[in-house]
Amino acid sequence: MRSSVSYILSHAPGESVMSHPDYSQQTQHHACLLVLVKGIGGVLKNFNKLWERIQKVHNIKVTDSNGQVRDIWVRYVRDYPVENNDWGDFQTHRRLLGLITLSKFTNQIELNEVCRVHESLKVKYSNTLYDSRAFMFGPGNNLKKPEQEPETYSATEDDKSLKEKCSISDKSSIPGEQADSLSSTDSFPRSSSSASCSVPEEHFTTPSNFKTHAMFYGENDPVLDLEQHVADLINSLFWVVESKRLERSKEKLEKVSLLLAPFEKRDFVGLDMESRNNKKRCMGRVTKNLADLTLQAGLVAESLTLYHSAAEILKSVNDWLWLAAAKEGHCAASAILIYPNLRNSAPLQRNASLQENSPYKIKPLSLYQTNDPFRKFKVSSSPLKSKVSSPVNPPSELTPSSSESIETSSRQSESENADTESLASTSDIEYQSQRSYLTPDLPSIPRQPQSQIHNQYLLGGEDIAEKYRIAIIHYSKYQNAGIIETEACFKAARIAVEQNNSLIASGFLQNVMFINLTLSEQEKIQRFDTLAELYKEIGFLRKAAFCQRLAATRHVCANNPNPDWQRCYFLMLHSFPGHKLSLDPNYVIQHQVGWPVLQIQLLQEVVVAARRMGHPALATRHMTFLLQAMWPHLRAHEQRELAIQLQALSAQCEGGPVPLVLETGEVIPPANLTHVPHCSHFAPRALPPARTPHLIKSKPQQGPFIFTPIHFGSLDRKAKKDEGKMEYLWVEDDICEVQLKLTNPLPFELKVSNMRLLTSGIVFESIPETIILPPDSPTTVNLHGTPKEIGELQILGYSTHTLGVKSNCRLKSMPMPNKFPASFTIDVIPSLPTITIETVVALSGNILSNMETSGSVTNVSLYNGESTECAIKITNTSNVPIEYLDLSIQSNMDSQLQSKVFQWSNDDVQSQLPIQPNDVATIAMKLYGEADFLDLGGCDNLFPNSLTSNYPSRVGSPVPNAHASLPTQSSNPQNSLSSGLINRTSGSFRSTNSQTTSWSAPLSVMPPSRGRQVEAQMLIRYAGGAGTEHCRQSTLQLNLELLPSVSITHWDVLPAEIPSQLYLVLDITNLTTEEMDLHYTDNKHILIESKESCRVPVPLDRCPFNSTPKSVNEDTVESKSISTGASSNCLELMCSEHITNNVELRWNMLQSNISGRASVKGITLSQAMIDIVRMSPLNWEVSINKQYIKPQEEYSCNAGECLSLGVAIWNHLTRPLHKLCLSVQFYQDYNNGVLNYKLDNSVATAGNNKVILTTLEETAKAYHECTVVFLTPGEFKIDIQCSTTEPLADDPSGIREIEHPSITPPGGEISHVWRFIPPVAISVTD
Repeated sequence: MRSSVSYILSHAPGESVMSHPDYSQQTQHHACLLVLVKGIGGVLKNFNKLWERIQKVHNIKVTDSNGQVRDIWVRYVRDYPVENNDWGDFQTHRRLLGLITLSKFTNQIELNEVCRVHESLKVKYSNTLYDSRAFMFGPGNNLKKPEQEPETYSATEDDKSLKEKCSISDKSSIPGEQADSLSSTDSFPRSSSSASCSVPEEHFTTPSNFKTHAMFYGENDPVLDLEQHVADLINSLFWVVESKRLERSKEKLEKVSLLLAPFEKRDFVGLDMESRNNKKRCMGRVTKNLADLTLQAGLVAESLTLYHSAAEILKSVNDWLWLAAAKEGHCAASAILIYPNLRNSAPLQRNASLQENSPYKIKPLSLYQTNDPFRKFKVSSSPLKSKVSSPVNPPSELTPSSSESIETSSRQSESENADTESLASTSDIEYQSQRSYLTPDLPSIPRQPQSQIHNQYLLGGEDIAEKYRIAIIHYSKYQNAGIIETEACFKAARIAVEQNNSLIASGFLQNVMFINLTLSEQEKIQRFDTLAELYKEIGFLRKAAFCQRLAATRHVCANNPNPDWQRCYFLMLHSFPGHKLSLDPNYVIQHQVGWPVLQIQLLQEVVVAARRMGHPALATRHMTFLLQAMWPHLRAHEQRELAIQLQALSAQCEGGPVPLVLETGEVIPPANLTHVPHCSHFAPRALPPARTPHLIKSKPQQGPFIFTPIHFGSLDRKAKKDEGKMEYLWVEDDICEVQLKLTNPLPFELKVSNMRLLTSGIVFESIPETIILPPDSPTTVNLHGTPKEIGELQILGYSTHTLGVKSNCRLKSMPMPNKFPASFTIDVIPSLPTITIETVVALSGNILSNMETSGSVTNVSLYNGESTECAIKITNTSNVPIEYLDLSIQSNMDSQLQSKVFQWSNDDVQSQLPIQPNDVATIAMKLYGEADFLDLGGCDNLFPNSLTSNYPSRVGSPVPNAHASLPTQSSNPQNSLSSGLINRTSGSFRSTNSQTTSWSAPLSVMPPSRGRQVEAQMLIRYAGGAGTEHCRQSTLQLNLELLPSVSITHWDVLPAEIPSQLYLVLDITNLTTEEMDLHYTDNKHILIESKESCRVPVPLDRCPFNSTPKSVNEDTVESKSISTGASSNCLELMCSEHITNNVELRWNMLQSNISGRASVKGITLSQAMIDIVRMSPLNWEVSINKQYIKPQEEYSCNAGECLSLGVAIWNHLTRPLHKLCLSVQFYQDYNNGVLNYKLDNSVATAGNNKVILTTLEETAKAYHECTVVFLTPGEFKIDIQCSTTEPLADDPSGIREIEHPSITPPGGEISHVWRFIPPVAISVTD
């Protein structure tokens, strides 16, 4: 835009130039009256409130002499340089027309000084000032205005006559000479003195040279008539301007004087002013001046023609400077008509949170918004599309600094202008100006649509931009008009912003950067502030940020005599959006946008600015932000250097995870170091097994299967599982643990102190931890804490204190790639007790005592059959009483064997409840080495010298002193019990003779000749307190080693000397390494050497026929049977139990004094053995010659002697016997296993030796008698037997009787033979 002729047409340096640019000036200000509001005298505490009230009176409506209502607009400033006032002829809106002073005084001297200062201000601006008002605030409430003459103006007679003819409908007229500024009007209440006030009146007088309308108030008066007095001033200014306009309009163009810009005064010295070109120049400039006055007087439409005419005249004489001013005025008038909302300023909003005199009470550039982070300005599809808008800026000014100006929006939403197709479309919306409360009786004039404005010189949107461009080109030709050019660029840019044309606005703003001006540092700062604000409005955030950084550097540059690091800091801070930075580091990490190198540089500059302005907390916060947000973009050495800098900064002020609130009200969110150290693993841990809570009553299993993927009757398949929900539980007042894996990315050791868990929900007491992390080495860290309430606990992360910064590292903010859930949720149940377990085990021969905690191992060695006591001491180590205690055993044994090895009393356990805190409960448990002592062939290979029988299942010889003629039953293979053919199942306590049995097999199948290892766990479940649904479970490991003691390898039963007894003959082997003393009866014992065997006869009473087995189990019956009949099973079980209960073998190891017992439980019997063991159901009575024969008694007679043999039997059963056969048979026993029954030549009998009994009722007696004669001498025996021939095995009733509990004998009489034992022995002599 700039021209090479600028230096030619401009004046030399040193001439009057506008050296104070007004960057807040806008296009609509061309139509405003300029009024200075100045505070003088003492400090007025309510100055800002009065200033805001005055600003609101920016528009009044005045009815002129022709009855036309005019909108008069006012612009208020608080300071105005006189140099700019000199440009009032060039552009009339630069003239300062009015003065308002707000002053405070406490005495007459101060009042005189205030009056003097006010008059001096009038003199300062005397060239342009038309009227003034002075608002004076004195002490107390009763102030009396001194008599004085009002200020007069040297107005022309025409002006006076004009004022007399004008009627002002809103009663806001030029104050007359008799007007009292303290009197009240109809429109506004006036402040008046209170007659009832007890404070005496104070009388003040003003100096005689003070000729200004002064209003006096008490210091605390509300000043209700302030707006009315301001309106009076505006009204008076209007009439002066109107008179000037009329005066100018009546001048003859041929005789007008040449108007000059300040720097042009020497250009026309010595020139011929009567020349044609100079006359045209005078006419054009006067016409342009008249257009300015017309625009200020509220005649906007009329000014368009005048601007056009002036431009045509000035163009013809190449008066580029004034031509540019005419075109600018033309654009301003057109913009006011096309964009009426430019003139409707938004009311000022007070920020109650700031002090009245706070230097930061401004509206700064809005910081980064995460919801629309980078662009809140949207460019329209049409670059010249106009829109209906709110005002860009109010026609007022807070300070000369544009950075402290009120920022308002001049655009509405895109939806309001989406259907706007042309510049003329804005006129389709009916415009109704803001009704001034100054004239409530007058209706506001609605803006006519553009189509109804019949003015051919009204510019459209494109024309305005084009004419502004031409005007700026003309301005650029003059070096002394550089500030005018700069202001024109800003005004044109604001119009382009109103048009929503970002590119055109950017072009105008870009031109500002190339204008070479000699400005002070403060003015340069204001220029960059204004550029940044406008760039931000059009959405050019990066350029706005660039300008803000330039402004910030100007605040602290070397040429600035008063460096302001605070303003520098805030400008840097407000440039974050343009650099695509947010104050929230988590957002920056998540999005990763922008230019990292530029962002790092900006953050470093912000840190320096915060430190230099004396705010170490801010410096620490921003350095923490830099390390956290820019960590991936920093090199290793940069990371190290910045970490060291952070340590140095935090030494001055420690960083914390709390927001920092600045004096401006802006909030700096916390920055947490999650990269230093880096967390790669974070997981809550379940409680240790000894403290893990379990349900006391487990939930019923759904479905018939142990595992099924189908959830019966539930919607669990559809429910989404919460990622952070833990399945285990934590316990109130119990120490819990979270495991982390941290890595130090810095090249030096990093100390991390005060590490705690971050939680929400219930109260959680975290235990601090301090660690030192080596460089680049993952370290596992366990953080602990104690929940103090029951409910749901959420673990959000952890806190650290490193590099002098306290950080709250939340899981949701953890950097990638380690993605953690937002939180971990754990249910906390009421407190549960804790225990310690002590075991004391006493063994025979030695004592083993150990004190072990839960989960420890107790090792015990026992011999088979040995028993000992184990005392378990449970100590309640918590503050919760134990109210529930349950003991159970889990081992590798079956349940029956387990119940015999481990024995305790549940009643004794329950009787010790509750266990109070620090109390001890002792539980006595008996340990018994239960074993199966019967070993069929299991030790044959181990002990080849042991006594063995000639027969597989019976001992080889009868009991000592037994008769050699007694027949044996081992010759019958069907009745013999072969150990090699018996395969016992796991239901019994016998083992197979398999040599490949594994040691880990169930102990019920282990042979007694081998040692066994019992691995058992005692589960102790306990609970108490408020936790009624859950309990804890402690485990005590018991390793029980069962050593072999004795084994029974063979057994047999033999009849004893009397019918009611028998002998159980056992082959017993000592499997220990010591000599053993075996007690097989109360008064009989035998010594057995180590690894040796001996045969022991154990006398027993025969099993009575009316005894019943203690428990008849079907499985046991089937497993222990060697017969096929159910009755035989019951008989065997009954006889086996009888032997087991009556045989007690006690052994004692002489060297170690270890004692125990051995049992024959599980012994199996053949049918022949059962007959011996079981008492006969028939009672026998045998007599010879009427002489009863006693058992084991031998009868003697002579050969040929006739003997009468009588046999009587009684039925002791509860039912009758049928088809009995009683027989008597004689034989000889040679005591070598041979029985001779062929005695036809030796014995003669008379009578039947066999009798058939059809029925023998219960308790009935049958008697049979015969005669016998022994023909030859010798030893004879009589075999007396009774047998039944009735096949009862197929009788279902018989089976029912067997199973029926009322039948005493379970049916052993089925096809059975009962003998009189022992046989009757007769010795026959010659």
